Order: sequence, then structure tokens, then C-alpha cells
Amino acid sequence: MNEQTEAGPLTVYLDVDGVVTTVGYQRQAGKDRLNPVQVALVAALVRAFDARVVVSSTWRVGDCRPTLVEAGLPANCFHPDWRTAILPSSRDAETGAMRSAEQAGRGDEISEHATRNHITRYLILDDVEVGPAHAGRHVRPVAECGLSEADGILARTLLAGMDDVRRTVGQDGSFPSSADLRFRRD
Repeated sequence: MNEQTEAGPLTVYLDVDGVVTTVGYQRQAGKDRLNPVQVALVAALVRAFDARVVVSSTWRVGDCRPTLVEAGLPANCFHPDWRTAILPSSRDAETGAMRSAEQAGRGDEISEHATRNHITRYLILDDVEVGPAHAGRHVRPVAECGLSEADGILARTLLAGMDDVRRTVGQDGSFPSSADLRFRRD
């Protein structure tokens, strides 16, 4: 078994609204239109780190993968369990409609998916707060304009750090001591 398989691929939990479709772009192009610039930024991250995408957006209610691929995400980038579950807290109890990310507890939906799929190395791209359980794994763009240059740098830095950890894990799955890291040569 190779190192990539042992540690599992990096995973990107992707919100759609406010990340790959922005408020500003929708004013120009129309509601629910994906911003090609923002999609290209996410696609570049996914390709650079060979990451798997899990849709954590309300767009997950329907199969939005063909739309995301047509917009520019790699066709093979989706995790086998490609969307977070719709938990009881995800829907309004009276109407059955999807609740906003804040009301639904988006962070809880992501935690449930990560736990169920044994995902430990993940990044969240979401314009809403997802909670302290995901500190150091969340890039929060501004919904008006989506991922900024600084957001892209932060996302790459976080993913690179997760990738470095994967490479330092021993064959038995153990982490090296600080002495091992000090003298490690790649």
C-alpha cells in the first residue's frame, strides 16, 4: 500500500454559493450561474493536490456534479461519498426546506461526513462560519467576490501542510518524533 492510500487523499469540502458562485457574479450573469474564475481557482487547487471534492452546499440536494464539471472542475475529482448527508438539522422541521448553512450547522454536517468516511486531512471552502472544530482547516471567502488571492494562498498553505504530514507518516502509520523531523532529508 502506498503512502497516499494509507493516509487517504486530501479532501476539499466545497460550498457553492459564495465560493464558486458569488453575489457579485450573480448580479451580472444571473442567479445560480457559476463564476468561471472562481471555479478555475478551485479546480487548480484540486489538481495541484490531487484532492477529492465533497459538496457541502445546499446544491447537494440534487446531483450538482455534472454542473460543476461542465463549469471546470475535473470529472474525476469527487470523493466516492461526494456530498455531506442531509441531517435532520439540515431541513426546516415545518416546511422541509433546506435551512441556511448557519441554521443547519454546516460544520456538524462536515464533521459527520469526515467521521463516517475516516477523513482527517481536509480543507473547507465556505463563506460561513463552520465552528471551532474546523479551526485551521477553513478558508472563508467573502460571498460578494469569492476566493481572493489571499484566500488562495491560505488554501494552498493549509493543503501543503496536510500533504507534508502525509509524507512524514511512517509505514506503520506512526508520526515521527521531533528528532526524526529535524534530521529528515527529502
